Amino acid sequence: MIDPVTLEVLRCKLEAIVEDGSRTTIRTAISPLVAEAGDCSCTLYSAEGDLVVGGGSVQIHFHAGTNGIKVIKELHGNSVAAGDIFIVNDPYNGGGLHAQDVFVHIPIFFGDRLCAWVGASAHMADMGGMVPGSFSTAATEVYQEAFRMPPVRLYRQGEEQSDVWAIFRNNIRMSNIVEMDLRSLISGANQVLSEISKLVKENGDDLFVDAINELADLTQAEVHRRVQELEPGEYKAASWSEWTDEFYHVPCTLTVDGDRLLFDFHGASPQTQHFLNSKPYVITSLLGQALAPYLAADLPYNEGLFRAFEVRCEPGSILDAQAPAPIGGPHLDIGQNAMEVAMRAFNLAVAASPRSRARTLLAGPSASSGLALSTLAGKGHDGESTGWLVMDGGLVAASAGHDRDTPQMTYQAVGSGTLEIVDVEVLESWYPLRYLERRLRPGIGGAGQFCAGRPAESSYVVEGTRELSLTIMGQRERLPIAGVGGGLPGFVTRLERQHMGSSERKPLACHQENIRLMEGDTVFLEVANGGGWGDPLLRDEVAVIDEVKRGLITEEEALMTYGVVASGDLEQTAQKRKQLRLERLDMASPPVKPLEWTDSLRSAAEGVLAPLTTGVEQHGAVAVAEESGAPLALSPDNWTDGCPRIHRFLPASSEIDVIAY
Repeated sequence: MIDPVTLEVLRCKLEAIVEDGSRTTIRTAISPLVAEAGDCSCTLYSAEGDLVVGGGSVQIHFHAGTNGIKVIKELHGNSVAAGDIFIVNDPYNGGGLHAQDVFVHIPIFFGDRLCAWVGASAHMADMGGMVPGSFSTAATEVYQEAFRMPPVRLYRQGEEQSDVWAIFRNNIRMSNIVEMDLRSLISGANQVLSEISKLVKENGDDLFVDAINELADLTQAEVHRRVQELEPGEYKAASWSEWTDEFYHVPCTLTVDGDRLLFDFHGASPQTQHFLNSKPYVITSLLGQALAPYLAADLPYNEGLFRAFEVRCEPGSILDAQAPAPIGGPHLDIGQNAMEVAMRAFNLAVAASPRSRARTLLAGPSASSGLALSTLAGKGHDGESTGWLVMDGGLVAASAGHDRDTPQMTYQAVGSGTLEIVDVEVLESWYPLRYLERRLRPGIGGAGQFCAGRPAESSYVVEGTRELSLTIMGQRERLPIAGVGGGLPGFVTRLERQHMGSSERKPLACHQENIRLMEGDTVFLEVANGGGWGDPLLRDEVAVIDEVKRGLITEEEALMTYGVVASGDLEQTAQKRKQLRLERLDMASPPVKPLEWTDSLRSAAEGVLAPLTTGVEQHGAVAVAEESGAPLALSPDNWTDGCPRIHRFLPASSEIDVIAY
């Protein structure tokens, strides 16, 4: 066992080295998505391919890279040598999150001993396929989406493989820009290789290997201990993802068993002919990032965390698609939704666990299942072909916490991992458009006692080119992210186009490609956010009035959603809130299984007193409303059976019924 001081010094050095590798990539890259937004990572792995430490903004890349190293070892085995550099981007065969997130992997040798690997990844502006930018909403099989590579050598024992580079250039658009970004990954990875080699030489390969293994073991042991603070049992949640008029079911059962977590997605919809199919390693990478702030915020983010939970998906389902199903966005619609459903189940476990330290962090899910990314392609300022990923659709905002509002335009209520959004001025200098605005989206999406963060709304005009092609990968077009404990659902995504000279704004569907934008056309984007937490009628009046003054909600919205009179009259506010509560009761249908307190029910309520879920307590075998003391259900019935419910509580499409309990 390594002494703690030495281990901590090595840990800090490793973190600094991979962060410097990521910064080297950013300094060397030329596309705004990498050079400005920092959509890249640089990660150290063990010789076996386990996560040691990652650097850069895109934390979900860190564990996804383990997929590639394990496939490299299977395919190339003992032929791997010092000076080799592998490239891989195929999600079905060792890739990262999707084909545009290209990984380069370099083995780190000390003498003849393979001690570790370094992997670097970034989003490439194009990887071929039938649509510029390689996100194809019309693709029905993987062969139409992008140029895919299993792990092959870009360099063999230090010698550049010019034939592989030629194949790469021949299959992508904007090859000069993409090649430079790819070489920036090699620069970042080589920076890590150089510094790790020095570290191994200074400390010896045995100490280095022992240290990275011990760091993972220590993280694993502590995460296991924290999982044991959760009440054992099964916790279930479910949601749906959309594709125009289709819905895909994403259920999750979390089993807490001692010191382990099992997330089982049995029952998910079958794989589809749309690009939202995913893979278990993608779900695992997304879920690890989401769990870390709850279980390991003060621990090294390494393989030890991932050993404490398991993800199970059925082969052939939308979460474990089999080739040749399209898989261009496995980390978008379905992937993010699966992660959020899993975190809802996890939060149910935390809410029922009075001993868990994670209770202080309880929050609704992230809002990353509401991303509304798009790509634009056409002639640039110089008349040459160009294309780019519009990241404004990434300015979502997470659901509220149990005791706090969520910051604006951030993915997660707990944790980090948000990309930098490219400045308007930089985008306008690179591409033929002019921004009209980028601001916080007004309205009541995500309202509650505590509110979800506000997402963005933005608009831009095509300027300086005759025509552009727009591809939209929007999510949450009709089905918002639900609130918690009485909080309202979040905003849905809205995209519109206005032709030059017209005053009419026409809606754009969220999954389509090759939309022709002519010079002078304007695109409007309003991004989704998460749900609120708690009844909006309990929100602090001062906070509501402040939002009215800032123009984020209207006086009418303050009155009808929060029951707050904008003039600040507390007596009128109290009367309005009382009126709204009575109106809810008038609108409600009777409970499925109404309960009243009786002597026998009171007898059944004796014994265990513990939290059950948000706003509901367990009294013996009876679920009881925390605020009113009303009995809701006798075990094993669900507590919702005892609640009056309001169907069509909020306006929605004909396929969706928003129910208030």
